[in-house]
Amino acid sequence: MRDIIKKEIEGAIKKVYPERNQGIDFNVSADGKFGDYSSNVAMVIGGNPRENAEKIKSHLEQVSNFQFLISKIEIAGQGFLNFTLSERRLAEGLKNLGHSVSKRTPSVHKKKIQVEFISANPTGELHIGHGRSAFYGDALANVLMAAGYKVEREYFINDSKESAQIKELGKTVLGKGVFYLTDYLKAKIQDSRFKIQVEDEVEAGYLMAQQIQKDNQKFIEKDLKIKFDKWFSEEKELREKTFFKKTLDLLKKKSLVYEKDGAVWLKTPAFSDDEDRVLLRSDGSVSYFLSDIAYHVDKNRRGYNKMIDIWGADHHGHVKRMMAVKKMLGWKGDLEILISQMVILKEGDEKKKLSKRKGIIILLKDLIKEIGLDACRWFYLEKSLSTHMEFDMALAKERSIKNPVYYVQYAGARMSSILSKSKISAKGGSASGGNFQFPKSVRNLVVKLIQFPEIIEDTAKDYQVNRLTIYAYELAKEFSQFYESTKVIGSENEKELIALVALTRKTLVDVLNLLGISAPKKM
Repeated sequence: MRDIIKKEIEGAIKKVYPERNQGIDFNVSADGKFGDYSSNVAMVIGGNPRENAEKIKSHLEQVSNFQFLISKIEIAGQGFLNFTLSERRLAEGLKNLGHSVSKRTPSVHKKKIQVEFISANPTGELHIGHGRSAFYGDALANVLMAAGYKVEREYFINDSKESAQIKELGKTVLGKGVFYLTDYLKAKIQDSRFKIQVEDEVEAGYLMAQQIQKDNQKFIEKDLKIKFDKWFSEEKELREKTFFKKTLDLLKKKSLVYEKDGAVWLKTPAFSDDEDRVLLRSDGSVSYFLSDIAYHVDKNRRGYNKMIDIWGADHHGHVKRMMAVKKMLGWKGDLEILISQMVILKEGDEKKKLSKRKGIIILLKDLIKEIGLDACRWFYLEKSLSTHMEFDMALAKERSIKNPVYYVQYAGARMSSILSKSKISAKGGSASGGNFQFPKSVRNLVVKLIQFPEIIEDTAKDYQVNRLTIYAYELAKEFSQFYESTKVIGSENEKELIALVALTRKTLVDVLNLLGISAPKKM
């Protein structure tokens, strides 16, 4: 609907202001307070906004096709154009919501996107900080698929025998260090089914990392309900296949490296980075940066149109240097790096901030045991990834409408209850009705429903997955108001209203599926 309105406005500008028809950037957005949609076009086109709005409004009111779509055009403030959809257009919009968005065949864009997320070092269990990347990456991949992209989920396992973490883990296993020593690791070391029979720190670390990764993978798939298309081993896919050397040779051929103080450096300042970066340390070991370059060279080789990396807040400084590498190697595929910010756990008046240095490690599995997977996913996803997150434990435990995920799920269960009580099959009715008369509560629900495709489109563009939780809550709220004011079972329009309830339930299930949250029929 939004695209149709924008197209009609562009047509009006060509007629009314043909001399201003170049490079005009305006928006049309769902409003709700002043009509169903609103546009700022009159204020960005140049000249007097109010006069612009009057002329554009006058022209649109003469367009017969637009009269079918819009029942009223109003001017507000300095020149906002507000549009109220016609009853006939609302009915038409309902008909177009015929199939589940989350089950569309991913072929619309014919573009392949890779989303790499979590990628926690195999040195211990996943903590609450990993939860942001885990749930966000999974939901984003779902949205991109719903928008018509071919999407692959990937997990990078930092298990190279040249990794400093693997060597330090080996020291801990052999009793020569305590850096990674937790109750979990103590149990792994003492487990009679797993005895490290080597004295070499690197081998001991690598063998233990495999066991830890196996546990983490099981937890991710079984408890978090996240399925990856590929688990990429740094050791097997990069080091053993001499991909570090191949990548270094590639950079040398382009005259992008030099030696200094026994180390090998990459010339990144020429490509918008702050300083040169080490690729090989003076002892000949591979740096984290070279490993990351090799990994992305491999990903680019696989032919993705876009690569999306989701990293933790501690990797923020690494973004600029990776973008410099993208420039210097001229990758065809686009690269976007998203940073997830810190998580603070709030329990009453106490706030716990994740800190490895202070020994405050709150495991993700314990959080899920405490409040459940659905609440975990919702509370992680309702905040933008780029903002610091305060996780309210008390609210997440609430079994009342104060808890947003409970409120939304309860609304869905109420829809199911109505459908089960009615003797009329939802399959036999049309939610659009035949007389195009929508009471206010019904109309508001219908408007919210037909905006769902726009929610998918916008989220696939800007990756603001929290938009879905907002939409789910607003949809549940509109349905609750509809439920309180509208008699469904036994009414004259029961057939149409049951079809509307069924469509609302299906849409809500779609949204929750994208978020990875269940939609129970009973609560």
